[in-house]
Amino acid sequence: MVKEQNRRNSHDYNYQRIIAYIFNHRSISRSDIAAALDLNKATVSLLCGEMQQQGLLSEVGSGSASANGGRKPTLLEINKQYGYTITVEIEAQLVRALACYLDGESIAFQQFKLTTTSNLPQELQRLVAKFKDIEDTQHGLLGICFAIHGLVNHNQIQSSFVDLSQVAFMDLFADYQVPIILENEANLAALYSRDFIQTAAQKNTVTLSIHQGISAGLILGDQLYRGSQGRVGKIGTNIVMPAFPINNRRSLVTYQDVYSELAIVRQISELVEKTTLSLDDISKLYDDHNSEVVTVISQFANGVAEMLHNMAGMLDPDVFYLNSPLLHQVPSALGQIRRYFKRLSGYDISIQLMPNIQLATLLGGAALLTHQALGLDGQTLNLWEYSND
Repeated sequence: MVKEQNRRNSHDYNYQRIIAYIFNHRSISRSDIAAALDLNKATVSLLCGEMQQQGLLSEVGSGSASANGGRKPTLLEINKQYGYTITVEIEAQLVRALACYLDGESIAFQQFKLTTTSNLPQELQRLVAKFKDIEDTQHGLLGICFAIHGLVNHNQIQSSFVDLSQVAFMDLFADYQVPIILENEANLAALYSRDFIQTAAQKNTVTLSIHQGISAGLILGDQLYRGSQGRVGKIGTNIVMPAFPINNRRSLVTYQDVYSELAIVRQISELVEKTTLSLDDISKLYDDHNSEVVTVISQFANGVAEMLHNMAGMLDPDVFYLNSPLLHQVPSALGQIRRYFKRLSGYDISIQLMPNIQLATLLGGAALLTHQALGLDGQTLNLWEYSND
């Protein structure tokens, strides 16, 4: 019994190592896999045969013959059409969804404006149903991930900026008979940074998401760190003493109160006396050197630098990624953030705007679902190798 269990553990362990190696290196031969992982060729051939039977691998041509001649080796690659995933992000005014192949390549995108949450369950069902026409995969839908702007712990929503109390996610999508995952938006953005953009030398990263609230997704030792109750990264609720007057009716003011995108938009709207103001409008006012807007954005930039400084002292990451639609509209503020952070901390930590900001969280969900579908939760997968074709 013990020997059989050990054999099974060894089989599963080597299976995971091989599938991860193929995923990360693409178009590779069995002999190269055996040499890289220090496995015998018979074991590699056996396990790759299993993967081919399951539809996970495709043969994609022949490599170069060895210096001694002989047959050219057959090259293997992950079969992206093994299945597809769907990720849905629920924001305060917009719901967006993305379907991806197993390798992270985007297939289709859908969205709708969120004006009320009263019919949100039905709207979500209609949104997901739009992807049913994807028929060019062997196993169809592999899982659905919902990106929540709030606190999620063990697939349970603890709090959310959008009222989701009437949305029974598991019941709504039970008929699909696939895993349904609920995850913090900032955590998914952090997974995007790890699997789609960060380099091999970057093992520890912080993704600061600034939307209606403020939270951070942490990658520590190449692994997503959620904390014991999923509360890690709630920097937006940290207490701050801003350099401008505080409403005397409140004894505590948080970063979220003064530096969230919602707070900045409200403040600028009041200053320019407009009830509705888009990020495009703010960008234009900033580019036109409106003094009040420039002052608010300057205070915002300093606030972001302060938050990064506080996290740098605790986490000392390789890089900070800023997942902020507002900063993407006024990218020149990034220079001020970098300078003020350097002045506060003295650290030379890279600070970068999150690329592909519209899809970053959605692709992070795709990465999470791909890891789960392959049983590779503890492995690093380089999805950028596929998405950058």
